[in-house]
Amino acid sequence: MTSTRTPRHTLGAVALSILALLVAVNLGGCSSDESPLSVETSTAPQLPNPEALQFDFSFFAAGETMEKSTGTHDNFVNAYLRAVVLEAMAELTLAAPVTVFAAALHTDPVAREDGSWVWNYAFQDEVDSVLITLVGRPENGQVLWELRLSGRIDGQLLEDATWFDGYTQHGGDTGQWYFYELAEMGQPLCGEIAWGDDAGGRYLSFTSRAPESDGDTLRFSDDDPDFAIEYTDADTGGMAHIRWHADGSGSLLVPDYNNGEEACWDTRQRNVDCS
Repeated sequence: MTSTRTPRHTLGAVALSILALLVAVNLGGCSSDESPLSVETSTAPQLPNPEALQFDFSFFAAGETMEKSTGTHDNFVNAYLRAVVLEAMAELTLAAPVTVFAAALHTDPVAREDGSWVWNYAFQDEVDSVLITLVGRPENGQVLWELRLSGRIDGQLLEDATWFDGYTQHGGDTGQWYFYELAEMGQPLCGEIAWGDDAGGRYLSFTSRAPESDGDTLRFSDDDPDFAIEYTDADTGGMAHIRWHADGSGSLLVPDYNNGEEACWDTRQRNVDCS
């Protein structure tokens, strides 16, 4: 058994600043006696590759050393500062669920007669004692996933509570997870994470299901040579964005910069008029 920190929060409201953070977990696994296997269930479903839940922010690395006092790169620097926050948000939000799946790679799953597979994780410290159960069920070309918690977290007693569920396809290259707010009565749906490929390229998106921000979406897309971070307000239909291209040029459109108008930079990240 490996010491961990348990997940304190589920996915919160999406915003351009930051989402509610998930505390990273580092799990040790244990398994019980195996059930008899049928031919159809002789192989455990493939777990998602953590790389499918990552977005490349390396384009903005130049902002770390760029001269910020000349005023010639203000548009790019403003985008860089926002990208730093968004990169941290994406990594921290995904740390817990990704680590849960990564830990399963080092744990022997148990097959059930119904065709599903189960990974069990045990955790205990001075305050918390939790059993984490990950279930994967292959069905119609998908794998249906559910992760449940039983035990005490921050003084709250949970009994087989679903932290998140959802599905993956194509060996985990495409998927969607739905997160539930464990601290609220009835543990309502509070957010979604989705990833895969569509007409706009490779994408990773976060959608809030909290009542005050239901439908607000933050989306990262990679359609090389074009890249984007886009935020959509479900209530107003308004969109903010940071977009850039492989040649180094790009643009920023957010309500609190440049009077809410698009601000652009050229291939050397210098301010230019948007054409």
